[in-house]
Amino acid sequence: MKKIAQGKPIRYVVNSHHHFDHSGGVRAAAGDGATIITQAQNKAYFERTLATKSVIAPDHLAKSGRKGRVIPVGDKMVLRDATRAVELYRTFDSNHSDTLLMVYLPKEKLLIEADSFTPRPPNSPPPAQVDPNNANLVENLAKLNLAVDRILPLHGRVAPAAELYAATGSQPAPTRQ
Repeated sequence: MKKIAQGKPIRYVVNSHHHFDHSGGVRAAAGDGATIITQAQNKAYFERTLATKSVIAPDHLAKSGRKGRVIPVGDKMVLRDATRAVELYRTFDSNHSDTLLMVYLPKEKLLIEADSFTPRPPNSPPPAQVDPNNANLVENLAKLNLAVDRILPLHGRVAPAAELYAATGSQPAPTRQ
């Protein structure tokens, strides 16, 4: 991110959930002064993680002398500036993690999510059985009334939302415009 947004401070890092492959960089980000945003049930875990002394091999946070900060998200949080909104939502009833957060960019109709949908190779046939994580994501999108054109999974390629619906044998629910 430092290369992509040169000269722009990274003020927040949204943690999708506590699994190691989605939380490994939170101490480094906190060492740079970023506030960690995570689902409310993760708050105590990340506060302990950021407060733990790193004495044998001091990491970036320990060397920085900073204290990590955590902002909890219940079911929804919206971050705004003068030109855009970034919407954060808890993914309900996921069998992958009770504390999953997904990010929605309404202007782009882009959903950023982790472990709920990983696109198959382009032009692949739908799976023989519906992945319960995929079905859960479809249910959440309908419940939240989100108009999603593209999905940016944290594992895999950016894919049209139509691929999620094809994988579940469903159609998008009518949504806000």
